[in-house]
Amino acid sequence: MNGMTFDYRGAHVLVTGGTSGIGLGCARAYAAAGAEVTITGRRPDAGEYDVDLSGMAYRQLDVGSTDALLDTAKSLRQLDILVNNAGGSTGDEWSHEGFEAGLAVNLTSVYHLSHACKPLLEASTFEGGASVIGIASMTSYFGYEWTPAYGAAKAGLVQLVKTLGISWGPAGIRANAVAAGMTRTNLTAGVIDGMPEMIEPMLARQGIKRVGMPEDIAAAVLFLTSPAAGWITGQTLAVDGGFSTAM
Repeated sequence: MNGMTFDYRGAHVLVTGGTSGIGLGCARAYAAAGAEVTITGRRPDAGEYDVDLSGMAYRQLDVGSTDALLDTAKSLRQLDILVNNAGGSTGDEWSHEGFEAGLAVNLTSVYHLSHACKPLLEASTFEGGASVIGIASMTSYFGYEWTPAYGAAKAGLVQLVKTLGISWGPAGIRANAVAAGMTRTNLTAGVIDGMPEMIEPMLARQGIKRVGMPEDIAAAVLFLTSPAAGWITGQTLAVDGGFSTAM
């Protein structure tokens, strides 16, 4: 990782939605730093993806299913770091079904998996404490008319890590989030490359005039779970090129 070196040898990390985008960026960064990484995805087998996932264990997981989340936690023997990355838009979020699905995928799943993994995290001896990470968004702070469920869920995620941070700190577990700005992923590439009328106003507002890359988010995630951040919990770090600081 450019600019900083982390040592995660011996650490056990679970990254949900680790087959692409921010999740894959985080998983690769942890693996490069020596961690034993498990990723989840929706397909039955890791070989069905068109990216190199070698060196990482794989679990099929539908984060919209509470039973599947609990089963995933039960399948793990050790865990030091949980990165709740999986999520996204669920179609028409203004429909009753779409709104409920958006909350389930982007917020409720984070609670259920984190809670199910708590005993493993409590048993962690990782320096600086075990960690739960959430991937928040600019919709945690700003309203977007086409994402009522996603935005509400990401705002709820900011509050959830505050609650987990204060509640689980005595058990040696820290909880933080990274609020990602416009970051290039498979889901956003079409907008970034094909809708300049949406991207240019964002870049104009930012201090750093580029879209983010998964590696930008991964760097913040690895810092927050490292011993260097051992006195940081309940916080959400905006990694957005300065978008959230502008008037």
